[in-house]
Amino acid sequence: MATPLDITALKQFSGIFPFLLVLVLVYAVLSRTDWFKEKQGIAALIAVLVAIMTLFSKVAIGTINLMAPWFVLFVIFGVLMVLAYMSFGVSEKTVIETITGSEYGSSFGMWVLSIMLIIGLGSLFTVINKEQPITELGGNVTGAAAPSGEFGFWQTLFHPKVLGLALVLMIAYFTIGKISSSE
Repeated sequence: MATPLDITALKQFSGIFPFLLVLVLVYAVLSRTDWFKEKQGIAALIAVLVAIMTLFSKVAIGTINLMAPWFVLFVIFGVLMVLAYMSFGVSEKTVIETITGSEYGSSFGMWVLSIMLIIGLGSLFTVINKEQPITELGGNVTGAAAPSGEFGFWQTLFHPKVLGLALVLMIAYFTIGKISSSE
């Protein structure tokens, strides 16, 4: 039965979003480089060619389609966090100075980069695992089998032992950073 919320017809257009995303990102990066500032046509041609090549890779399209919603959620969460701080009386100037300042700016940048890498690599490994599933692991990696009997990236990532290791490594990172910065 068809409903107004039925979006299965949009599956036919699933290649358009990765094409446009790669086209815009490659063109933006190339147009910011010094060599392509005067050669915008060449930058546009390279961006179109890279975007067309993306359409021929199922892994690239699957990775982009899987990680795009996570990046959107990450950006929305960041905006809501800034709005929450501002609703408690912190000025916009203070928030910007904290994010870009010398004291916390590098840590903030490293956190954003690490979250983006986790999203990107997790999406890539999930798509690769769907293309070529790992059937023989030779041991219990996750501590609990994935629902379909396959190795699951997200089951491993959110396993209590992995989360505990991540917490210990973050505590060590910030402890070493504080110890080395205080003189």
